[in-house]
Amino acid sequence: MTDARTEIERLIFLCDAYNDAGDFDAVGELFAHASIGVTGMADVVCEGAEGTANQFRSTTRSYPEGGARTHHLSTNLIVDIDESAGLATCWSNYVMFQQTDDLPLQAINCGRNFDTFERVENAWRWKKRNINVMLVGEMSHHLVMDTTPFT
Repeated sequence: MTDARTEIERLIFLCDAYNDAGDFDAVGELFAHASIGVTGMADVVCEGAEGTANQFRSTTRSYPEGGARTHHLSTNLIVDIDESAGLATCWSNYVMFQQTDDLPLQAINCGRNFDTFERVENAWRWKKRNINVMLVGEMSHHLVMDTTPFT
């Protein structure tokens, strides 16, 4: 049996991997009981499995050779767990790198995620994610134009 921190870290790292692979249905499943907000955009940009998958699918470019041609790194996870209440929070930093045929490898986006998790039937799941974008680089190879304020 894994501990709560390990399970929460796993959720965060799976989200990064599914995002990079362009598996937006899997990203959606991670947020089946949660919502995602973006500072400066909206408290709730998407929620639930279908809403989250559709949001990511409609805003993220996918490439024929597979995925978004990105690599997310989530670091400096600060996890606080209240075992008796079955609640946890995590504050983490992220950096997103991208390389395409027309874009040399570079960091394109950096910020902080503020996550809330809940334990249901002995499994941890997302309750809320707030994305605080702090630095934005060349996003035109990553986002579909006119779908977010970050292009």
